[in-house]
Amino acid sequence: MSRPSFCYYRRKFFCVIAFFLIFSGNAFSQFKINQIVVSGNSEISADTVRALSGLSTKKDLSAGDINDGFRRLSDSGLFQDVQINPVGNRLVITVLENPFLDVVGFEGNKIFKTSFLSQIVKSKARSTYSAGIIDEDVRQLLQLYREKGRFNAKVSPKKILLEGEGLGLLFEIDEGPRTEIKSISFIGNSYFTDARLRSVIASSQKNLFSFISTSDDYSENRQEEDRKAIEEFYRDRGFASAKVTSSVGSLSNDWENFNLTYSIFEGSRVKISGFEIISNISGLDPKLFNPLISIKEGDLYIGSKIERLLKKIEKKANDQGFSFAQATIEKKKTEDPTSLNIVFLIENGPSLFVERIDIKGNNQTLDRVIRREFSISEGDAFNPVLIRKTEEKLRALGFFKELEVSVSPGSSSEKAIVTVEVEEAPTGSLNFGAGYSTDTEVSGTISLSERNFLGKGQRLLFEVLTSPSNKRVKFGFTEPAVLNRDLSASIDFMYLDVEPRQSSYTANESSVRTGLGFRLGPDSRLTTSFKLSEEKILVPADTTSLILKDDAGTLSNAGITLNYINDKRNSIIKPSSGYLFMSDLSLSGLGGNHTFVKGSARGKFYSSFLNDKLTITGELEGGLIQMQKGFSRTIDRFSLGGQRLRGFQYGEIGPREGSEPLGGEKYAVSRLEANFPIGLPEELGFYGGLFAEAGSLWGLNYDDKKLVIDESSLKSMDNHIRSSIGFTLYWSTPIGPLQFNWARPQQYLSGIDKTENFSFNLASQF
Repeated sequence: MSRPSFCYYRRKFFCVIAFFLIFSGNAFSQFKINQIVVSGNSEISADTVRALSGLSTKKDLSAGDINDGFRRLSDSGLFQDVQINPVGNRLVITVLENPFLDVVGFEGNKIFKTSFLSQIVKSKARSTYSAGIIDEDVRQLLQLYREKGRFNAKVSPKKILLEGEGLGLLFEIDEGPRTEIKSISFIGNSYFTDARLRSVIASSQKNLFSFISTSDDYSENRQEEDRKAIEEFYRDRGFASAKVTSSVGSLSNDWENFNLTYSIFEGSRVKISGFEIISNISGLDPKLFNPLISIKEGDLYIGSKIERLLKKIEKKANDQGFSFAQATIEKKKTEDPTSLNIVFLIENGPSLFVERIDIKGNNQTLDRVIRREFSISEGDAFNPVLIRKTEEKLRALGFFKELEVSVSPGSSSEKAIVTVEVEEAPTGSLNFGAGYSTDTEVSGTISLSERNFLGKGQRLLFEVLTSPSNKRVKFGFTEPAVLNRDLSASIDFMYLDVEPRQSSYTANESSVRTGLGFRLGPDSRLTTSFKLSEEKILVPADTTSLILKDDAGTLSNAGITLNYINDKRNSIIKPSSGYLFMSDLSLSGLGGNHTFVKGSARGKFYSSFLNDKLTITGELEGGLIQMQKGFSRTIDRFSLGGQRLRGFQYGEIGPREGSEPLGGEKYAVSRLEANFPIGLPEELGFYGGLFAEAGSLWGLNYDDKKLVIDESSLKSMDNHIRSSIGFTLYWSTPIGPLQFNWARPQQYLSGIDKTENFSFNLASQF
């Protein structure tokens, strides 16, 4: 195509000059126009041309008015050429239309999908062919590739003549080679070495893994992230005034490599000499926040800790009914340059409300399904924390391939519009799965599921799972919002066949379960369920366990279960602070001769350090069975080992008769783990963990009037502590998550417990 840019702009230039020459002498004259005549138009109506010009016969027009009309038409992008001439009492507007595009395409793009690039450019099918818009599209595409480190990328727009006089626009793209970072250096750093600072930032130098890593590709956006990371790193180590004064990326002459240089002002490392809380909000007592302050005189200044305190103060103020409260800090210098005073200042921020929530791109999913995930409503005070939580909840639904939540100004300075743009993903699937675990060995799964039935968010599932120790067939339906309220209802039919490899018995169960779930608070939920089942236990005649033989038989059962969850994690996707608490309580055997209460609880705490590079988790878990009538059976009791207590084979600790594991009526486990990167590029999906675990499984009552058992054959009936330490390697792979555990048991019953030094798990869908 011969690009019309030069001719186009030359014509516009001469038209402007012509206007100046024609009207300069009459700049203050008025033209009385009785009629506005439009010529040269074919696709665009005369009325539309008149409307775009803004000119009217209702008043006399000055030369300035006519010139403004000319500019409005030229800037509309609809015309290649515009001329406006007064002829007597008529004003003649002559236009040459830009042709309409039938197709806009891309060629040569590999990094970005065509669907994504189509959203970036303004040139669209059924829009006008405009040289100005095309030039802007080229600039946007080049900037996009620059952000991916492709500084040598080239974009050439081509005009394509289609059959039937149609017109197409093709952007030919040469993505060019990656522009990599050759070196990263720092100026002004004396406390920390260059190597230490390089470990803090997202950018990296060319290295052995460059062929599979993108962190060494130069990116202006990543350079800004690096600046923030360096400043946060210093402030978390007491340098309250540290700042990156400049960051310079110099491109080599061959356009293939960048050299990055960060200039740093470190300042002094300071300690906190005191703090004060000031509230400038009437009715909000600053003493209310004293229990939240966890810093004291002499503490090293830690920036991230101060930021967490600010968030706690804001949340506390919001909970007290002050929706627009904002907390900031003021650093007051003292005579000692190595200390400072901290002032926590609480003030009313600008009043900002949610004017409207717009949802776009949901062709199948109903609006109400998306809206019910919002923790904020139209008319509420704007809260960015709730907006972020809403985005995480929407992503967790699994309904959308792409999702973006954005905020734009509303109809006034006090209003904001929240927009959710989605690209829906297929929610119906036929999955064939395979997995391997040292707990269950090889397993296979076939499932037919629909996670968003009829766009209502309803879930349908038919699943068949098989492994050497477990076979299951399940059909379930869940309505997450009964009557569009926060009330879920479900029904499940299941057949389960169990052949545990650690024991000689087999069991099967046929059941139907119904459930209702509802929210108790912003972060808590309660689910109630009722279950009817028929359970059958088969025990081989040659087993040596009298207790296990007494469990044999068929039993019809009815029970109710309460399940409670309280999720205070800062993120449901990648938590780094907060806690998660879950508990369940069941009453089984209603109306029968085998009745018991079974309960368990688990709490997990998260804390992060070193800019979230190191995450520490602590976990406590326990449970018990309290018999009301009869005695517990092996399928009722708890088991430990495997993933629930690493270092020990699943089901191979706790009470046993002879060599037969029987499970226990009580258990307790504590876990402590530290997760961290292991030095490989983040996109490879590897990270490591060090763990220490301790637990016990004990308690077993049997009918000693019916069974005569040699006491010496009963082993591990008491609460002996088992413990282990070890290392875990996590790997997120395209075929599914992998977990490798190397464990070393520390406390155990030698000759009774069966230990396990290595285990791994794999789950995959294909």
